Amino acid sequence: MKKLLKMSTLKQRFLWVMGLMVVFIALPILIRLVYVQLIRGTAYEQEAYGQMQRDRILHSPRGRIVDRNGEELAVSIMTGALIADPEKMEDSEAMKKKLGQRDARRIAADQLAPILKQNADELYKDFCEPGRRYLRLQRTMEPHDMELVKKVIKEYNLPGLSFEDESKRYYTKKRAAAQILGYVGDDDTGLSGIEYMYDKELKSKQTPYSVLVDVAGKQILGKDKQEKPDTEKLSTVYLTLDSKMQYVLEDAMDDAMARTKAKAATAIIMDPYTGEILGMASRPTFDPNAYYKYSYDSFNNRAVGFTYEPGSVFKPLVGCMGLTEGIITPNTPFQDSGSIRIADRVIHNWDSEGMGVVPFSTVIKFSINTGMVQLGMQLGAERMTSYAKKFGFGEPTGIDLPGEESGILYDPKNMYEPDIATMAIGQGISVTPIQVLRAICAIANGGELLQPYIVKKIVSADGKVLKEGKKHVVRNVMTPEVARQMREMMEKVVSEGGGKTAAIKGYRIAGKTGTAEKIAEGGGYAVGQYIASFVGFVPADKPRYAMLVMLDTPQGAFYGSQVSAPIFRDTLQQILVAKGIQPSSREGLPSFEEMNAVGSKAKQPQAAPPVLQVLPNGKIKLPDFKGIDMRAAAELLQKGNLRLKPYGSGKAFQQRPAKDSEVEAGSTVEVWFQ
Repeated sequence: MKKLLKMSTLKQRFLWVMGLMVVFIALPILIRLVYVQLIRGTAYEQEAYGQMQRDRILHSPRGRIVDRNGEELAVSIMTGALIADPEKMEDSEAMKKKLGQRDARRIAADQLAPILKQNADELYKDFCEPGRRYLRLQRTMEPHDMELVKKVIKEYNLPGLSFEDESKRYYTKKRAAAQILGYVGDDDTGLSGIEYMYDKELKSKQTPYSVLVDVAGKQILGKDKQEKPDTEKLSTVYLTLDSKMQYVLEDAMDDAMARTKAKAATAIIMDPYTGEILGMASRPTFDPNAYYKYSYDSFNNRAVGFTYEPGSVFKPLVGCMGLTEGIITPNTPFQDSGSIRIADRVIHNWDSEGMGVVPFSTVIKFSINTGMVQLGMQLGAERMTSYAKKFGFGEPTGIDLPGEESGILYDPKNMYEPDIATMAIGQGISVTPIQVLRAICAIANGGELLQPYIVKKIVSADGKVLKEGKKHVVRNVMTPEVARQMREMMEKVVSEGGGKTAAIKGYRIAGKTGTAEKIAEGGGYAVGQYIASFVGFVPADKPRYAMLVMLDTPQGAFYGSQVSAPIFRDTLQQILVAKGIQPSSREGLPSFEEMNAVGSKAKQPQAAPPVLQVLPNGKIKLPDFKGIDMRAAAELLQKGNLRLKPYGSGKAFQQRPAKDSEVEAGSTVEVWFQ
C-alpha cells in the first residue's frame, strides 16, 4: 500500500513538473510562434526577402552604326564584368577537403590571373583586403574569357564571384573611318565622333531588376521577363559613307603616308549635288577597338578639325568672285612678269618665271600668282572678304560631326594692301578641308553652297525614321554661267596645266593644285614646311564625285601636283571603275579596228576567266590577270579582300605580284592596263 502511494506521489510530481514546463517553456514558445507567424509573419517574410534580394541593372546592346548600304561599322554584343565579393570568398569545408586545406583566395588568384592578364599576387592581395565587399576584376570581357572564368568557378566551386551584364562595342572595319565613328568609354558613353554626337540615340537601355541569392551570393530566383536584354528599343544610325569607297580611301591614305612621310593627311569624297560625305579619312589614325593605346592627336578628324592656309586651291573661288562682279571674263588679259610688288611685299610665281600677256583662263591653268594678285587688288578687301564669307569660310559648315573648326578671315578694315594680295593667292586666311571642298562643289553643281552631312538616317527597330539627312542649300553663291566658265578653266588645269598628274584617261577631270607655306607655331611661316593639296571633281561636265586631298608637311617633293594630285587620280580611278561610270571620251580606249578585231574573235572559244584560289594556310593564290579589264580585276580582287592599284586603262598585260604568287588577305596587287 505504501509502495502504491509513493508511486502515485511521484506520478503527481512528474505531472506537476510537466505542467510547469508547459506553462513556463512551451507556452512562451507557443505565444512567440503565434506572434512570429500571425502577427509579425508578413513583416519577417519581407525582411528575409530583402536580405536575399540583390538589385541589378539589365543592359541591352548599344545601337548599330552602318554605312549607306547597311554594312555594319559598329556593333555591340552583351558580355559581362567579373565581380568579386572578397568577404564571401571563404573556404567551405567541402572545398578544404577537395583542395587539401589550400586557400580558396589563393586558388582563385592563381587560376584567374592568366585569363584576366593580371598579376596573381596582386590579385590575391586584393582578395585579402579586410572589409572589402565589391571588387570589379575586369570589364566588358570577351565571351571566350567569360567561359574560361565560368569553368574555373565551377571546377573549384569558388564562392563570391559573379558577372554583371555589360554591352561591349566592336568596330568591324578596325581603323576605317575611326575619327568619324569615334569610340565609347567603359560606361557605354560616346566620347567622340558619331558615338558622341548621337549618344542619346545609340546608348544601351538600362532596366533595373532584382534577383534572390543564397548565402554564397549565387542567384536562386530571378524575374524571367527581364533576364534578356530589351533590344527592341535600339536604333540604327545609317551613315552616308560608302564602305567600298572608304576602303579605297583608307588604302590611299596609308600609301600616301608611307611614300611622302607626311606629318598628317586627310581626304574627303563628297557628292557635289547633295552634300553627302561618301568617304572621309585622316592620318594619323587609330583603332577604336583599343583607343586607349593611341595618342590624343590620332583622334583628331582633320577633315573638319584642322585649319590651314589653302594656297592655290582658293584661286578658283577668287576667280568666281571676279567673274560674278564682271571684273574679268575667261579671256581678260593679264600681264605676267614673274613677280609683282604690292607696297613693301614682292610676290613671285612658283617658278619666278613670267609668261607675258595671258588670258585669265591661263592664270588659272598655270596657277599664276601675279595675275591672281592683280584680280585681288581690283576686288579689294571688302568684296573679297564678303565673298569668302558667302562661300562659307569663317564659320562651321554645320556637318553633323563634333570638333568642327571655323577657320579665320581678316577683318577687311584691318587689311593692308599686302594682305589683300596674299589672300588672293590663298595665303593669310585659315580654312578647314571640308570648307574648301564644299565651296568647290558649288562650282561643280552650278552655284549651290550645300551643307555637308554624314548621317543619312536614324531608324528605330520598328522601322520608324527618327532623323533623316537631306540636301540643304545654304545659299546660291554664283550663277550657273559663272560656274560653267570656272569648270571649263579647272578642266584645263588637269588636261593642259599644272594638274596633269590628276588626269584619268577617258575621263574629264576638273581640279586645282595647291601648295601653301605652313604657319609656324610661334608665328610667321615654318621654313621648308608646306601644305600640299588637290581638289577637283569628275566628270567635269556632269560631276558625280568631288574630292579633296591634303598632305601636311610631306618630305621631299611637296608640291600639290607632285604628291596630292596622284592620290586623287589613283583613288577616283578605282572608284569610277568599281561604280561602272563610263568614260567621257574615247581617249585611251580601243580603236574601231581593234573593236572589230575583238568582235571577229568572239566566235572563237574564250579562255576561262581567272579565279582566286584560297589555300589551306589562308593565303590567296593569284591568277593571271592578262586580258581582263580594270573593272573585272577590281571585282575579282574584292572577293578575296585584296586591293587593286591600277595603272593605265584598257586590258591587263602585267601584274605584281606575279601569277601563282601567294599573298595575305588585305594585300595590294598592282596591275598595268593598255
